[in-house]
Amino acid sequence: MSQKSQVVVIGDIFADMISRVISYPSNGDGTYGTPLERIGGGTGGNVAAGLGTLKVPTTMISRLGDDETGRFLKEDLAANGVDTSGIVLDSDTPTGTVVITVDPQGERTIFVFALNSAYGKLSIHDVDILEKIKPKAIFLTGVLLGLEIAENTMFEVAKNWKGRARLYFDPNLRHPTDAVPASIRESMQRMSNLCDVVLTGRSEMAALGLTPQEGQVFIVKCGNEGSHLLDVNGQTVFKVLPTSHIAIDATGAGDTFAAAFMSAELRGLGIRESMEFATVAAGISVTSKGARSMPNIEEIEDFTQNNKVGGEIIYE
Repeated sequence: MSQKSQVVVIGDIFADMISRVISYPSNGDGTYGTPLERIGGGTGGNVAAGLGTLKVPTTMISRLGDDETGRFLKEDLAANGVDTSGIVLDSDTPTGTVVITVDPQGERTIFVFALNSAYGKLSIHDVDILEKIKPKAIFLTGVLLGLEIAENTMFEVAKNWKGRARLYFDPNLRHPTDAVPASIRESMQRMSNLCDVVLTGRSEMAALGLTPQEGQVFIVKCGNEGSHLLDVNGQTVFKVLPTSHIAIDATGAGDTFAAAFMSAELRGLGIRESMEFATVAAGISVTSKGARSMPNIEEIEDFTQNNKVGGEIIYE
């Protein structure tokens, strides 16, 4: 399947372990929660799974530990229709895990247990498979920036494939917006400037100082306010209004938007129509629990046919 893939996703795959707790304990105290539920997560994994759900031939490139969790995550992506031949199982380094506790009010506390885990060791040899696949599009996530080996690999991919494949970048900032290390900020800006399409959140755009470049598609995701397309001067050209869906879990909505936007562009839709398609996909996704709740294409098209979906032209 890998040689037929239209998209390659390069990024992180983690196991999300979720428990609903009765309360948060004071420091040194304990609490009760439901048994941990394990599901696939990680930005890269979520985007790849979303593309698989939309029947876009997709290969995932990443590193996982050669452990039970890593094997589970690899099999889980395959079950979502993703070609996993680009996933390396590392016998020396464990798989990263994310523990998410949800209180009775629905507030989440997230512990990312991934320091020194396998995903940060993604090497330049791990991406050799790109030459066999020759994808039309490559999705790069900023989660790997700041990790020396993986970051070097990401920049080599961006430089080697610029002009050969359409490069998509989502910063997926994992630092507090008021405490971004200077090195992360600089790397994020460099990667953003290299790519053809940038899909950024509003707060991370400001925190990282990202700006649209000449000829670039620069989309700002604004959560329940929809999304904006910016021109090279940073002015809003077009904005897509959000759908009327009531959110019960917005986890992974940005990853859903990214996967749906790419799938729409690959089907030949324009930027505006692709943003509208992605908005509907993300809107439906937040009505289900979990980060991997991409609706199928029939659900998206059915909603679009029966509801007014569109945006507002700010200026031509």
